[in-house]
Amino acid sequence: MTNPNRYRIVPVDSQNFWAVMALQVAPEQIHFIEPNSVSLAEAAYDRRFDWHPYALMQADTVVGFAMVGAWDREEQYIWLDRLMIDRRYQHQGIGGIFVELLIPFIFEQWPVKTIVLSYEPENIPAEQFYFRHGFHDAHRVDENNGEKIAVVEKAQ
Repeated sequence: MTNPNRYRIVPVDSQNFWAVMALQVAPEQIHFIEPNSVSLAEAAYDRRFDWHPYALMQADTVVGFAMVGAWDREEQYIWLDRLMIDRRYQHQGIGGIFVELLIPFIFEQWPVKTIVLSYEPENIPAEQFYFRHGFHDAHRVDENNGEKIAVVEKAQ
């Protein structure tokens, strides 16, 4: 059984930057997500959405990545974006562990009621994965890229 206490969410910094850059999804997933180099460049230089990049750690090993940002203070939502687990660590339940950790982490860090994410319509495994972990179909499409939008609301 996997011990969830071995898993942590930490900001990307000079200590883990290169490990995050080296992460790769499986070949069949490449067209569904931008490389981490693009995400880290956006977080560093495109300040419009105030992205916060995070390394997903298993013990002392970087196994994944996620960004949180595009916070809408008025509507009280924020985006979880670019969530990925390195291909070497997929199919071990680690992605689910991190989604289960990310949801309360985000609600603790930002005063929001909703977490939003999007995925390619043809990426059925991603849809099933997110729905298994509390997200549901928002019945909306991201007008910027045609991706389906899913949300999870903060428990009252």
